[in-house]
Amino acid sequence: MTTSAPPARVAIVLVNWNGWRDTVECLSSVFASDAMRVADVWLVDNDSNDGSVEHIAAWCARPAPVGDYSPFDGVRHVGPDAIPFRIWQATGAAAPLLPGIRLNIVKSGGNLGFAGGNNAGILAAGADRYSHFWLLNTDTVIRHDALDQLLQRADADTRVGMVGSTLLYYGDPQRVQALGGGQLDQQSLLTSHIGVSIAADDVPLETDAIREIEARTAYVVGASMLVTAHYVRSVGLMCDDYFLYFEEIDWAVRGEGKFSIGYAPRSLVFHKVGASSAKKMGEFSMNLLYRNRIRFASRFMPQRMAALKRSLAYELLRHVLKGRWMPARVVARTLRSSHTFAASAPPWKPGA
Repeated sequence: MTTSAPPARVAIVLVNWNGWRDTVECLSSVFASDAMRVADVWLVDNDSNDGSVEHIAAWCARPAPVGDYSPFDGVRHVGPDAIPFRIWQATGAAAPLLPGIRLNIVKSGGNLGFAGGNNAGILAAGADRYSHFWLLNTDTVIRHDALDQLLQRADADTRVGMVGSTLLYYGDPQRVQALGGGQLDQQSLLTSHIGVSIAADDVPLETDAIREIEARTAYVVGASMLVTAHYVRSVGLMCDDYFLYFEEIDWAVRGEGKFSIGYAPRSLVFHKVGASSAKKMGEFSMNLLYRNRIRFASRFMPQRMAALKRSLAYELLRHVLKGRWMPARVVARTLRSSHTFAASAPPWKPGA
């Protein structure tokens, strides 16, 4: 007698920080989607100071649109019925599951960044209570079958530990932000999204093309990342010392050799960030980007550190010659403090 695997139960984990308007639009698309047949929603608030928790709670009582919601093919929005919720203070342990609750709001107690916030959500949901975790950015809306498509790819191969969606720009939905994930340049240690800016109509659906994309994928873009509970239990949580940037590829590299990465092209997620090519990175974010490039290299590719510092020195010179003083300050500061970032990131060993 054969027994089938138990049905999937998914914890959808979202992290909010001072962005409740985007968050309720995301939640509206999630609660109206097919995902709610198999999923619970765990929303982590990273100590927002804009009244996010109160605003989200008020929206749950009457989930009407906040502003204008852009119409996308296949994206639904929840009706006027109240969404039962509860608020929970993060403790690092699994929160009790209460019957009838559709939204679990977890107060993290601080701004833990992307990795720390998602880790708090996974811990509150309980790694042993779910088959998968869907990490989803709050500045997205989802097609109604986005989760089903992710689960189909994950279930097709037991080696798959994480799966990415097709990310489309919210402000330009006919243009791709990423085909599931990104790749890593082994020389510069810079990452780039696969398929960026191609037409949505050109997203490959053939099996061979999908496999070729998966072979190039070094990490799944965190805006939509389905991770199996087996991956979480085997590899561990995300490293939260990055705060922002490189935590996705760190997580993926730690699973190399034991798990593979999948891509579900028909899982469509519309993402608000990055739609404008004129968008400029602030100094705080740029500090993290350069710092974490050093940290990632120290942990996984220490033999590349000397070459990376030479590359950063060249970038510094280029910024100075072009009069880009803020990036020049950031790169100079990174070079001066590179030993500190390296010291905080001990070399990683397989199985560690």
